Amino acid sequence: MKTLVLVGGGHAHLHCLEQLKNDVRNDWRVLLISPSPYQYYSGMFSGYTEGVYSLDDIRIDLIKLCQNIGVEFSEDAITAVDANAQELRGANGAVYTYDFVSFDIGSQTAVPEAIKNHALSIKPNYRFPDHLVKTRESVHPVIVGGGASGVELAFSILSWRKQNQLSNNVALFSSTDLLVSQGAAASKKIETIATQKRLPFYSGTGIESVDENNVTTSAGDSHPQSEVLWLTGPKSFDLFQTSGLPTDENGYLLVNEMLQNNQHPEIFGAGDCVTIDQYPALAKNGVYAVRQGPILWENLKKSLSKGQLVRFTPQKRYVSILSTGDGEAFLSYGNQLFHGKIPWKIKQYIDRKFMKRYKDLYE
Repeated sequence: MKTLVLVGGGHAHLHCLEQLKNDVRNDWRVLLISPSPYQYYSGMFSGYTEGVYSLDDIRIDLIKLCQNIGVEFSEDAITAVDANAQELRGANGAVYTYDFVSFDIGSQTAVPEAIKNHALSIKPNYRFPDHLVKTRESVHPVIVGGGASGVELAFSILSWRKQNQLSNNVALFSSTDLLVSQGAAASKKIETIATQKRLPFYSGTGIESVDENNVTTSAGDSHPQSEVLWLTGPKSFDLFQTSGLPTDENGYLLVNEMLQNNQHPEIFGAGDCVTIDQYPALAKNGVYAVRQGPILWENLKKSLSKGQLVRFTPQKRYVSILSTGDGEAFLSYGNQLFHGKIPWKIKQYIDRKFMKRYKDLYE
């Protein structure tokens, strides 16, 4: 009997688990390893922040899911991979053998070493609820990062504080214009929305240092802080480099278009933790991880049966919808930009549908 190990409960692996419910194979043993019994869905983090969703609304119960589809589950974090022996070592000392293994463990947040002791992160995502509550209730919450996560959570924290009659002491800092990766028009639009909603933001202003009570900006200014939520770019886990696996220059597991490592064809990966050699600049976001799910599943099946693998081709454009609080959201698709209540309703529909798809597997 062959052993397939899925490390991490990310979007692509959730798809694989869903397929296993309907594609029962007696010649497979499937094991899911995750450091948390829950997989949190980042698409609903803003709604949870505002109080729209409960904690249970935004997470998948991996233990119940695995029990219901006949997959083994181990609550553990993989700390080393021995590709030659085809073994994984867990943080608790356990050793897991595999015939094929797939990694979908996401990424970390790139928090500068000197600031780590004074900043909170939402990655790995099971840290999100505690760190979010701590930030939104503090006297002077500071959010660092002008990308999608930073912008969305800044708006959501502001909205929650308004609902709870707390002072508007939120501050968003970005070393670039807000949402710069979505283009100049999107940047201008979201900054206009922030001004209208009275969200204090400082674009083109990075954070140089943080102490117990203040942040010091790249302009040399000091700003009060009681909690700092650091939401800048992604950073790879050390796992792949320290295990001697092929990686890109930033430590992400290197895979080909079949989501398979060339040097070790029994190793696969998807989502933020990998770099596809043909698409090295592909953004690390959940949109691509969701799209990779069906490709990963087909290729894992075909590898176990020695079939012809299929290729993943990323889409060139995708819809982005970010909550801006108060029942509104900002939708962008290429040069098309929309803001208001309809984008928020669309976002809610998409997010609820995504969660229902996987919760229905065990509820």
